[in-house]
Amino acid sequence: MLAFAALVVASICTTSARAQHVGIGTTTPANSAILDITATNMGLLIPRMATATKLAIVAPATGLLVYDNTLNTFYYYNGVAWVPFLSSSGSSAGWLLLGNVGTTAGTNFLGTTDLQDLVFSTNSVEGMRLSTLGNLGIGINAPTSVLHTVASGAKVANYTGNLLTNIATSSTASITKYGAEVLSTGTWNGATATNVGLHVNATGGTTNYSGIFEGGNVGVNTVTPATYVDVSGDLATRYSTFTAANGANNNIVIGTSSFVRITGPSAAYSVTGITGGVDGKILVIYNSTAQTFTLSNEGLTSTAANRVTSLSSLGDIVINGKGAVKLIYSAADSRWLVLSASTTVSVSTTGQIIKRIATDETYSNSTALHNDLYLAVAIPANDSMKIEGYVDAKDNTAAKFAKIAFTLPAGATMNIMVLTDNATAVQQDFLKTSGTATAAIDLNPTGTNEQGILFFGTVVTGGTAGNVQLQWAQNTSGADVVTFAKGSYMKGTLIR
Repeated sequence: MLAFAALVVASICTTSARAQHVGIGTTTPANSAILDITATNMGLLIPRMATATKLAIVAPATGLLVYDNTLNTFYYYNGVAWVPFLSSSGSSAGWLLLGNVGTTAGTNFLGTTDLQDLVFSTNSVEGMRLSTLGNLGIGINAPTSVLHTVASGAKVANYTGNLLTNIATSSTASITKYGAEVLSTGTWNGATATNVGLHVNATGGTTNYSGIFEGGNVGVNTVTPATYVDVSGDLATRYSTFTAANGANNNIVIGTSSFVRITGPSAAYSVTGITGGVDGKILVIYNSTAQTFTLSNEGLTSTAANRVTSLSSLGDIVINGKGAVKLIYSAADSRWLVLSASTTVSVSTTGQIIKRIATDETYSNSTALHNDLYLAVAIPANDSMKIEGYVDAKDNTAAKFAKIAFTLPAGATMNIMVLTDNATAVQQDFLKTSGTATAAIDLNPTGTNEQGILFFGTVVTGGTAGNVQLQWAQNTSGADVVTFAKGSYMKGTLIR
């Protein structure tokens, strides 16, 4: 009886029951708590048991709490299974600041289980987002690619938006360090498969650089480049086109191209200068036409820094019909330098240039002189040349006339004799001029509509190189067709 009385007194002293509130260690349990346990030097001890014992509890109530001393973790029953509390050791239901152990890849993960983006923030400001589509955005909240970065905000000074920086510490080992390695491999199931390892697009600036490589060699299709740029395999330069006009084309604009295909002219033409010279730039010009193409040596009608020097005392580079010339720009010389040329006639070791009419040429309804498509020879500055040639001229009706002429470089003089036959005698004309001269030629000497035209003489140039160009037209305009026949020729021989 004494023991029972002591127990009742102790209960009265430590426990207070007010309505439905019970206090242990306090006489004023909190109104919001059904049980209020108060202590300053003691804790609450939850039932402890092994994992096997916990799992053997029959019909555990939802919310039942135990301490698993096998796994050293508090567990509660959620109505379906035992769930561990957060713990720094053993399995856990959350990710801890000091890390987790016992996780299983493919089972445990950091992220969401509903259709919501995963946001990473610092100072309550979003910095990175993993979208529900699996795209990772840095500096953007709606990434549209697997990795989408944006350096947001207005910039008031130069800045570096590094995506990857790899600074290795010193090491005594022999290592190979990759600052960045991009792999795009595998076979697709489509009809074709194209793998692009790296696609860089830099646009919108005054100057755009798609890539800058410093401090090492660059290898293409080789992992051991031996020079600053080492290409193992093909190297291609795509062409652009330039539409040239008949006659002189000064300061032609080629842009960033290194291979230019010239189209357009219907008669002989020349290029006197090329814009866009950058030190070391190599340029290939291809004459895709059948017209005579002249690349002027030190063409005075172009800007000095755009001019071409043929590296030859013979002056201009002349390509009769289809052919190409290769140049390199020298900033120290402010000139394009000729490296090589196909069908180059102005640097003949014999000093002779021979041109022929490759196909019949026709002309009608005009007395305006025009350049022959084939018969032009290049002559250097401050030089002299013997000119000779023969033209087989035809007309589709009788009693018609043609006329011929020659144009020369500025400052040149000409003495050329033209011979043909008319109905009664040999007709001759002496062309002595510093410009263009003409000679009327009878195309019906003996009742036929064909005759030969023979010309020969000399040309002496001043300080300007250029072409001795044959011109011709009808002497009297009419619908009759005048033909200069295939096989006619013109020859220039330098006088040394």
